[in-house]
Amino acid sequence: MPYYDVLVPGPWWNSLTYTTELNVPLGARVVVPLGRGERIGFVQRLSNAVQEGDGAFSIRRIKRIIDDVSFFPPPLWELFDWGGRVFLCGSGELLRIGIPSAFLSPSDATPVPLPLPRMETKAQEELFFYACSFQERCNKFLSLLERSERFLVLFPEQGLASAFWKQLSESQKKETILWPSQGGKKLIAAWIQARNNIPRGIIGGPGAVFAPLQQIETIIVDEESSGAYRSYKKPFVNARTLAGKRARLESALLVLSGRVPSSRIFLRGKPQSNERPARNNVRIVDLREAFASSVQGVGDSLPLTHTLLSETKRCLASGKTALWLLDRKGYAGEIACEDCGNAARCPKCGTAMVWEEKNDRLRCPACASLRSIPQVCPVCRGHFLIGKRPGLEALFPVAKSLESADQPTLFLEDFKTAGKGAVRSLAGRLSSGGIVVGTRAALALCDIVNTGFAGWIDVDAEVRSIAYQAKFTVFSMVWESLWRGMNHSERVVLLQSRRPGAGWQKGVVQGWKAFWNHELEERKELGLPPYSYLLEIKTSSLQQKSDMISRMEERGLFPMDPGDPPLHFWVTVCSVSDVQDIIAPFFSIGCSRNGFPEVTVWID
Repeated sequence: MPYYDVLVPGPWWNSLTYTTELNVPLGARVVVPLGRGERIGFVQRLSNAVQEGDGAFSIRRIKRIIDDVSFFPPPLWELFDWGGRVFLCGSGELLRIGIPSAFLSPSDATPVPLPLPRMETKAQEELFFYACSFQERCNKFLSLLERSERFLVLFPEQGLASAFWKQLSESQKKETILWPSQGGKKLIAAWIQARNNIPRGIIGGPGAVFAPLQQIETIIVDEESSGAYRSYKKPFVNARTLAGKRARLESALLVLSGRVPSSRIFLRGKPQSNERPARNNVRIVDLREAFASSVQGVGDSLPLTHTLLSETKRCLASGKTALWLLDRKGYAGEIACEDCGNAARCPKCGTAMVWEEKNDRLRCPACASLRSIPQVCPVCRGHFLIGKRPGLEALFPVAKSLESADQPTLFLEDFKTAGKGAVRSLAGRLSSGGIVVGTRAALALCDIVNTGFAGWIDVDAEVRSIAYQAKFTVFSMVWESLWRGMNHSERVVLLQSRRPGAGWQKGVVQGWKAFWNHELEERKELGLPPYSYLLEIKTSSLQQKSDMISRMEERGLFPMDPGDPPLHFWVTVCSVSDVQDIIAPFFSIGCSRNGFPEVTVWID
């Protein structure tokens, strides 16, 4: 009987070998035994590497063949294989997140009977289009889609995807699927339609990159530099990068677009733009001239300037909405001991935990773990704990003092998970203006309410992050606050900073070309992305970390071990292939009991 290598979705990299007397098409789903249960796997290839007869082990049999043909179009199969290698997560993990779970349930899985059409190859092209106006970009996309038989359009947010879909003609809407952002029956129905090549095109968020539409001619990625394309739970992949590879596999036109390019695209594609904000739209003030607003239980004060208050009042007087933006959730960024200075840290990942006074708890901003507020310092047992770096919960009462009967002050966190109805209600409450306190997520309100002012309370906070891309993160969100949504030409953006007008802030006035020219000089000297790949690795134990670092050092690599968090370390490589064979043994299915590492590949 023939042997087959079967890829079972999961964190392990290796396929498993099974046998059957039946012929199984490559790419078909099969039900196989795994441990004491059953799982669905995908037939990768015929295997001739294993032979029975020595009595040491036996090859288990495939229990059921589900599909008569390959479950995926060939380019999508290649995408899963490529993505698993590039992002060092394994193809099985990509399959797990790229397919509706119903297709992976042995009891519920039904065949996908339609044959796959033949694919025609053609020359692959790229187009870069950067414009600060969302509508200008949409007009460009619409003109491209008119000339395309099949297309895939990705946006970093489902709201932006929906806004673009609404601009399609009625006939185009009938031929296009707005890809669901959540699972369930809608996603299954959309997936089957795409697999059967019924729609002409698909428009959606980052998850739509796995839609099984075939013979795609045009792939558009808007706001390609947005961090929303990166997943924040494992497997850690970048949908923008996957979309670029899929365009090459499909020989499709790849359109990369947005307000500002990513570092890798700026370096490789050299896109051009001369757009700059009007001088009157940008205010940069020195925080050293601010007056301090004390916060109970927090050692630091909230920095508030006269410009912040005067611009907020001017905005409210014109009947518009003002945003107070602070990218720090909770009541305080951390809670620390006054005696030894140590902060309360997450027991899982070692990150300093955020103090949420509203919920009377601590929350880890990295892994979302929760714990009660300690009564004594966990390090020195001291009794004097105090908050540091006031957060949104502390800022809200200050903004609340400025509200009036017809211009409310709202806390965005109260509306975050309340659904579309709450969003419409929020827009209605701000019809005459008001103040919204929130993180960068509040910028989405610029699309639905007339926002006349955006005040960054502590714009340096993001730059203080140890992340190498911190300056781009803060630049891109400030740049977004200048251009996003309705009537942006009349909006004033305020930056409260300890170094007003210095460093990355010059790019806010001079444009993103000036920002990237300066930023890339520094990254090149340090050998950081896009001039290399930066791998962030979290191991499951200190022993696993020690073993992995030793193997890398033997191969001439130089891992960086910060010691805190204890299970993390970093390493830069010229190519991810430099480490694939080094870490592959740690992703064997035999390592399941010990746990698998988590790898984040930073590309740009």
